[in-house]
Amino acid sequence: MKDLYDNEVSTKSEKTIEAINRFTTSLIGYGTDFGVIFEASDEDPDCAVAATLGGILGMFMETPDRLEIADTYFNRALTAAPAATEREQLLVEAMWSSRQGDLEKALGCFRKLAKFYPRDLLSAKMGQTHYFNLGDDEGMLWLADQVIDAHKDTAFAHGMRAFGLEQMSQLGEAEEEARLATDMQRAEPWAHHAVAHVMVTQGRHAEGIQWMRDLSGEWDYCNSFMYTHNWWHLALFHLEREEFDEALRLYDEHIWGRDKTYSQDQINAISLLWRLEMAGADVGDRWQDVASHVADRSLVLDQPFLDMQYVYALARGGKTLELNNLLSGMELMEMDAPKMTRAVWEEVAAPASRAFVAFADEDYAKAEELLAPARARMQSIGGSHAQRDLFEQVWLHSLIRQNKMKEALELLNARVAFRDPPALDVHLHQKVKAAAV
Repeated sequence: MKDLYDNEVSTKSEKTIEAINRFTTSLIGYGTDFGVIFEASDEDPDCAVAATLGGILGMFMETPDRLEIADTYFNRALTAAPAATEREQLLVEAMWSSRQGDLEKALGCFRKLAKFYPRDLLSAKMGQTHYFNLGDDEGMLWLADQVIDAHKDTAFAHGMRAFGLEQMSQLGEAEEEARLATDMQRAEPWAHHAVAHVMVTQGRHAEGIQWMRDLSGEWDYCNSFMYTHNWWHLALFHLEREEFDEALRLYDEHIWGRDKTYSQDQINAISLLWRLEMAGADVGDRWQDVASHVADRSLVLDQPFLDMQYVYALARGGKTLELNNLLSGMELMEMDAPKMTRAVWEEVAAPASRAFVAFADEDYAKAEELLAPARARMQSIGGSHAQRDLFEQVWLHSLIRQNKMKEALELLNARVAFRDPPALDVHLHQKVKAAAV
């Protein structure tokens, strides 16, 4: 039988195919229709694809039993794999390697899938996610380029390629691809998001606000990450225009509250509050609520990009015990992390996290000292350029708050020359330039 993208699936069950299609559409399109895959695999245990998708869903869950659930389905997939097609076997191998921390092997499988089985859009999306978490923009775009000819009529594929292009700084083509995807299918939130990235990078804030507001009605069906993240992008436009009240309104109404237990919702909240405070806004007692939910997390030490921001939230929220536990765990990751990311924990995540604690404690000299060696490799922690700009702002404000205005001015000169600068950059540049004379 075949799935919605014409890939052969080793099953005789129409129900399994329907579940695979629903899961695939939700994963690529940031929907919510995932749970159906568990029942499908339970009823059709010989289908390697359904079992693998069950394993993926287990890994995405953020409950204490997530890995136990994932392994139940991955082990089922491994048992079924010998009777499956080559494509299915590669998918099983890719995700099982990822589960074991062998990221090099996983990425190799994703590349083979994209090259030899370009109709498998779900595998390309999973591969892009892996490359994104490693800060490998070239890998993200390569995967999208491999599959786009097989999916010229698929809006999601153009959205995937648009984001890869944007992260590779090919902004004009990125916007074209994302607009094409949105014209093909208005409910394509990843394409909306790619255009927002282009516009904030170019300083087109008024256009960005209009673009995102016009499309915001399409996000209600999304899972909490995509819903809150696109609203985060809209708030970021307002923040950089120094419209702090509007940014905080969006925070309260759309960014913080959809699922306070979920990692990506927490990261959107932390990132926005942190930026607002550095910009001079009063965020009230909002840190306490965010920190209390971060403190309750059962899943940490998963991605450096996430944990570095959890550290700051715990520090700002006064969660000393949880903060120290997280920092200790990060030190262990310098030895225990997968080989491919071990140096990232040691050379970037751990020292930067200690710098962020110092920043929260208003010890800006220490923040500068600890953050300095990590800056050059910050992309390796993953996240997007727009998201990682937060850490560059921490560096900049560490300099300003030590009255190191000449060093800060050099950074701000480059910053305002890079794009059409919003009010936030213009006013900070004027302030620092006057103080540096």
